Formats: sequence, structure tokens, C-alpha cells
Amino acid sequence: MASPATPLPEPTPPVSSVGRIFGVVFNSKPTFESIAQYPTWLAPMIVLTLLSFIMSSVLAKRADWREVVREQLEQSGKLDQIAQDKREDTITGGAIIAKNITYVAGLLGPSLAVLISSAIYLGAFNLIFGAQFNFKTTFSVVSYASIPSALRAILGTVILLLKDPSTINPNNFVASNVAAFLSSDSPKWLMTLGSFLDLFALWSLVLTAIGFSVVNPKRIRWGTSMGVVIGVYLAIMFVFVGLAAAFG
Repeated sequence: MASPATPLPEPTPPVSSVGRIFGVVFNSKPTFESIAQYPTWLAPMIVLTLLSFIMSSVLAKRADWREVVREQLEQSGKLDQIAQDKREDTITGGAIIAKNITYVAGLLGPSLAVLISSAIYLGAFNLIFGAQFNFKTTFSVVSYASIPSALRAILGTVILLLKDPSTINPNNFVASNVAAFLSSDSPKWLMTLGSFLDLFALWSLVLTAIGFSVVNPKRIRWGTSMGVVIGVYLAIMFVFVGLAAAFG
């Protein structure tokens, strides 16, 4: 008599998008296992973009952009090169441009950052380690791993609403990185370097490494994943620091 067939275990149902957003913060590994099985990215990108745009909109409206531009011109030594009768027009024009750039950066910044970093990670893991990741899964992992920047946007919005507009530094008002503690006349390359040493950014790096290590654990272990993620981040950091040193 034939023995009854053993029923196959049912696949674990996917965690909801809202559950994943909270899960990457409070229970990251099981959440990324769910993401690897059922990759999605729309919900985290909506949250990241919405909160980023809200924070940037508040910043654009509350910061004293004329004073910001004036200070930048003074520090670069360009203010003295502008004719006295044209300084106010130059400052006003610069303030309008800076304000508009803030809106655009808040709207497009998150999606561009996730898209570019996903492409770099995909190439690094697949070309060097043969991880066989696909872009959808990679984009999904990076999207959810970027949730700490959404928390930073919430904190930043609250700070902007509470601060005196005259004291707002558009480049660093959350004070979550080393640059916030450097003198305002520090070299631009040093300020750029300090801005990369950010608590929320480092948190996202750890989550990203966890995410990729669970997508293909046989090929990509935790140490390997962390090494690639840090290596990519350092490479990007050195590019921006080099540009700041060259053109600062």
C-alpha cells in the first residue's frame, strides 16, 4: 500500500508594504527575507519622496536664502568681485535659484539616489561575486533600506518648523553628521567628508547589507555584503570629496 504523499509546505504569505516599512526598522532580517521572496518598491519610494518633498518645501519657505547666498559669496571671496550696484540683484537671483533647486532636489532626490545606488550594487554583486541579483529585487532592497532617510526627513521637518529662520543652515540643520560640528569656514572638502559621516546614512548602509545578505545567502554572506556596501559608499564619498576639493 502506497504511503500518503507528504504535503508541501505552503509559501509564507508576503508581508504588507506598510508592515515592511516598519519591519526594516524593528525586525530587519525577516522583513528582507519577505522582500527577497516578493520584491516590491512602490510604497517605500512614495514614502521617501513624499517626506523628502515636505521637508524640502518647509526648508525652501523658511530659510533666509538671501543671507545664505550672501554668506556663500563672502566665504568664496566672490562678493568683492561683484560691482557694488549689482550685488543685491546677484544675491536675489541666487536666492531664487537656490530656493527652486531645493524643491526639485526634494522631489527627485530620493528616486535618483535609490536608482543610481541600485545600479551600482547590482553591478558590484553580480560582476564580482556572481550573485545573480535582478534589478527589481535590488531596487526593492535599496528602497526599503533607505527608510532611515524618511525618519531623518520627519525629524528635519520638525526642526525646521521650530527653528528661527535666521539660524537655519540649509546644508546641515538636522545635525546628524560630523559636518554639523565643523566650523562654517572649514574647507569645502572637509565639510563634504563630514556630511557623509551621517548616522542615518550609516543606518541605511547596515540595512542594505542585511538585505543583500538574505537575498542570496549561499553566495553573499553578511561580511561580504557589508564590505561591498561600505566599499561603494566610500567610492561615492571620495568622488564627492574630490570634486569639492577641486572646485571648492
